Amino acid sequence: MSRKTLILLVLVFNLFFAGSACPSGFSVPGGTLPPGSLKEGAKGVAYTVVKGNEVVSFPVTVLSVLPSARSPRNLILVRASGPVIEHTGGIAAGMSGSPVFIEGKLIGAIGYGWSFSEHQMGLVTPIEDMVEIWSWPDRVPSLNPPELKLEDPSSGDVRLSATVSVHQPGTETGKEAKELSAPLIGSGYSPRSAKRIEEMMGHPVILLPGGGGDLSLPVEYEPVLRPGEAVSVLVAWGDVSLAATGTLTAISKDGRFLAFAHPFANRGAVAFPLARAWIHQVVPSLDTPFKLGTPTSIVGIVTQDRPQAIGGFTGRFAPVMDISLNFRDVDSGKETFKRFKTASDPFMMTKVIPEMVTGLVDNVWGRIGEGSAKISLKIEGGGLVEGWQRTNMFFSTTDLAKSMISEFTDLVNAVSLNPFFEITPFGVHIDIEATADPRVVLIEDVSLSRNMVPPGGSFDVDITLRPYRKEPVVHKMTLNAPGDAQGICEVVVRGGGIEEPDQGSILMGWRTIRSLDELLKEFSAMETNDEVVAEVRSFGPLREDPSSLEAEEESQRKLRSQIKEEKIREGSFKSYRSNYYVDGLLRRMIRVVPE
Repeated sequence: MSRKTLILLVLVFNLFFAGSACPSGFSVPGGTLPPGSLKEGAKGVAYTVVKGNEVVSFPVTVLSVLPSARSPRNLILVRASGPVIEHTGGIAAGMSGSPVFIEGKLIGAIGYGWSFSEHQMGLVTPIEDMVEIWSWPDRVPSLNPPELKLEDPSSGDVRLSATVSVHQPGTETGKEAKELSAPLIGSGYSPRSAKRIEEMMGHPVILLPGGGGDLSLPVEYEPVLRPGEAVSVLVAWGDVSLAATGTLTAISKDGRFLAFAHPFANRGAVAFPLARAWIHQVVPSLDTPFKLGTPTSIVGIVTQDRPQAIGGFTGRFAPVMDISLNFRDVDSGKETFKRFKTASDPFMMTKVIPEMVTGLVDNVWGRIGEGSAKISLKIEGGGLVEGWQRTNMFFSTTDLAKSMISEFTDLVNAVSLNPFFEITPFGVHIDIEATADPRVVLIEDVSLSRNMVPPGGSFDVDITLRPYRKEPVVHKMTLNAPGDAQGICEVVVRGGGIEEPDQGSILMGWRTIRSLDELLKEFSAMETNDEVVAEVRSFGPLREDPSSLEAEEESQRKLRSQIKEEKIREGSFKSYRSNYYVDGLLRRMIRVVPE
């Protein structure tokens, strides 16, 4: 290829980028400019919202173009100025995504700045990098956008030999460029839960006092959005809320949008609701000024969360998870109902939701500390025709809310992330009855009516139970020795869940859980903390006959629920549920001999 031909191709390539559309087919009115066509000192204008929903502008000056060590491949160094910037104290968090135009053409959006520095300077993510998010497929079932390939951008002529490293949240030292993180505004839960959510999300959480926002955010089915408008990515809304507010960069003719000019949580293909946002104020800060905004209406869905930007579709909507909490305070007689919705992202939300529920309980109960609680959990959704429910009792000497949510976390994780099929929509309803009193009963003594029985023979067990600081009571159970037992056996009386047999068949590799029904059945078979359990434990007969190996192997394949059912049928296992958290374990010995 001749030198003249190469120059001609470069000119055509640059003209293509200066046209009305980006290589992904993302059509931008007025066209775009690549970084390679920018000159030092070029004047432009950026658009954002600093109060209410009015889009305002401020001047920017191009200082240079910096190559980056990773995507986005180029970052445009600019200086912002004018009355808007003077009023806000500089480029603020929440301005991320603010589109920047030069001569009417979009060059990209503000995405990065510096902490404890001159807030007038920032870095713009080029539009040619932002549109690369469309090279990945979406994972929302109702959306089937084509997989789009992007050509390499022009090398350009405005470069510095230095590089800028775009650090992930949490690694900033105050001197490095960092994302102008869309402020995560939350409410409805306690500060300690906000701190844990902040660690999980990788972004600071600004926790507002109060009980959350509007559960029934209005939905705009044919929204009209403008570049520079404030938008929020919804994580949760209702009596618990969490949303990240940034700026809309551009909208294509096909309804796709780009925003933020950096990732939200960098989760790739996602399905988060997108909402309009109302900006109450830009809050000054020595670190970085930030916008204080709240969502006002749902307008679309975020389907891509990538290093270059977030993007999705307006007028399309994401599935959600529905969480409700009914809390009864026994001590005060007060009953409170709370409800909120979250984005349907099981792998992320199964970590975040338990923290939100814990923080919600902290606020509703008005305290953190010791106590007892009965908690009923109901899970509903597609595929669970009648839903699934479990009730358990909890007690803690230090932190009841944290203690009783631990099982909730395990159950919701296992069901929502089950390997068999997706449950959508997914709903979790929690009913809690709590008191600061220790509603605990201790197994104090056990006595047997006989110390020798035949195989299958019955005997009585007297169990002395002492409620906390009250007089003891005696409860009687009748057990049967296993039909195949011989010799010395153990009679064990214990609180539910204490020394409960494990899933030996699964742990030893004899079998696996094969369906959601099996999974839920095993959860239902789990003992609860309010049970008084009495059982006979036997090693069974010795099997020396090789023909019995098949029967032995078959017995090893039984799940815990199957073993429990068999022991209940033969009468060697019995339990009853109390209104207390049952503590303690006692053993007695009994001899099983033929009559």
